[in-house]
Amino acid sequence: MGTFNGLSLWWHRLQTRRKMQRVFGRGEDPFSYRTSTYERARLDAMAAALAGRAYGRALEVGCAEGDFTERLLGLSSDVTALDISATALSRARRRLNGRAQFVEADIRSWGPPPGLRYELIVLADVLYYLDKPLVRVQFENLFAAVFSWQAPGGRLLLAHAFATDAELSHRRGFRERFERQGLRLVSETVAGRGFAGPVACLLSLLEK
Repeated sequence: MGTFNGLSLWWHRLQTRRKMQRVFGRGEDPFSYRTSTYERARLDAMAAALAGRAYGRALEVGCAEGDFTERLLGLSSDVTALDISATALSRARRRLNGRAQFVEADIRSWGPPPGLRYELIVLADVLYYLDKPLVRVQFENLFAAVFSWQAPGGRLLLAHAFATDAELSHRRGFRERFERQGLRLVSETVAGRGFAGPVACLLSLLEK
């Protein structure tokens, strides 16, 4: 079973990396973070949810080209940003000129150095890419892993798009899994309504 799970994760990681390399290979800002009214509203709402508190170490998973990473630099003293696409990370490093630590990694097999904990972790439009039947075990193990990376009192921001009631329920399921680990819901809101047809973003802020 362990060999099968390892091969399944390898295969899914390969397919995900190839997909993201194709997306970012089409040119800069393929998700329109800098031009879409919806994306600007989503990033604004994410920053607003974190406002009013200074953070030490922050971890962003799925940083793409660093658009939200740049905002995190104004909230945190030390930012580590992960993505699976080398192309996206190259652009992020260039844009932010070394002000954050960028790491090419899959969150399901990555982990911080022993003893290091984060006061803030951001998971934005990441989890539904990983929630696949082929890698169910690794996906479910991820919630306990992320919980273990948090410092006492640390916060977790989840931000995931949805377009239907079924997708909204699915996104809430991510938050509920973290609550079962022991996190407390601080706030939850929906951002970006009316800008991109039926698409909006569920924002959940939790605390350890």
